[in-house]
Amino acid sequence: MLTSLQKQAAKAIVNAFETGTLQGDYGNVTFLPTDPGGLTYGRSQTTLNSGNLALLIHAYVKAPGAIYANELRPYLGRFDAQDQSLNRDRTLRGILQEAGNDPVMRTTQDEFFNRVYWEPTITSANYIGIKTALGMAVVYDGRIHGSWHMIRDRTIQNHGQLSAIGEQKWVAQYVATRRNWLANHSIELLRRTVYRMDTFNQLIAEGNWDLKLPFFVRGLRADEAALSPSLCISAEIAPDRLLKLQTPYLRGEDIRQVQLALNRAGFTVEADGVFGPGTAELVKQWQAQQGLTADGVVGAATRSALGVDGEALEATATTAPTSLDTALLKLTNPPQRGNEVRALQAALRQKGIRVGTDGVFGPDTDRAVKEYQQSQGLAADGIVGPATRRSLGL
Repeated sequence: MLTSLQKQAAKAIVNAFETGTLQGDYGNVTFLPTDPGGLTYGRSQTTLNSGNLALLIHAYVKAPGAIYANELRPYLGRFDAQDQSLNRDRTLRGILQEAGNDPVMRTTQDEFFNRVYWEPTITSANYIGIKTALGMAVVYDGRIHGSWHMIRDRTIQNHGQLSAIGEQKWVAQYVATRRNWLANHSIELLRRTVYRMDTFNQLIAEGNWDLKLPFFVRGLRADEAALSPSLCISAEIAPDRLLKLQTPYLRGEDIRQVQLALNRAGFTVEADGVFGPGTAELVKQWQAQQGLTADGVVGAATRSALGVDGEALEATATTAPTSLDTALLKLTNPPQRGNEVRALQAALRQKGIRVGTDGVFGPDTDRAVKEYQQSQGLAADGIVGPATRRSLGL
């Protein structure tokens, strides 16, 4: 029975192979035309063409509180159909990368990779009698990288059963057999992955069957600190990143706060949380007015001047926690999110309108706003402006 730290160490080895990080890169999106798996995504890189990526996205979209569920839901049918155009869909790539910062996505991936790869690893290891941490890591790599059963059977055929020759010798022969298979594969991309077996050979040569820390994987030091779960800032709030116009467009709550600040400064911009050309141009105009470098890039100086740096946002939250912002609230793509929307939903419920209080201005909230506006003789356009705010007591 492996300890929790040994399990983390075994998974970290494969994470390093797949994404170059011990913890795994939850937002990693990769497509190589020569890779038969097609689009790959996530901490341990599951693929479109295996059908497993569709399962992962379905699980995330169904998860309560998934920030990017609405953005990914329209893609579900295409994931199910293994639509090859997804491989080069830049909008999808941007959504997946941002979703990798969502704690719900991270939890979903952890549960998914455990269910789809780690639990079968335990079954496979128990079936042939592997008990060591290093042996489990070798099986886990085979399950994720592919062709575990073929190489297992080839090893048994050429070198005998594990029970006959012992675990350490059998695992070493499996690694050698798999390395030879990879090195001579017809797919060049697979030939370049022999480093995986070289890593295992090094650990075998060191006799580190218990995966005793520290050890090195592709130049990364695996120690207890490196294997500890990293803190994750919500994908809705990333106050320190550089905001600028790029493709795919940056998205998030930090961008929406910049847009709201621009609205307060007298500029007209939809607070949709997307840093598109319109937002970039208004940032430049505002920077020019303030005597800042008018480059359209929101860095530390621009954040501070706009009042949307971390300290300013904290001060705002403590001095005016119950007041909705003066920007328009309405149905947008991606949807507006946050405490302003949650307060709106709470006010609608107090008025007897049925609506959830998830802080997301989606179709259900749009319907509720229109229903309320119609009941009050207001223009039923679903837009929460000054008149609707006053009527709701906001």
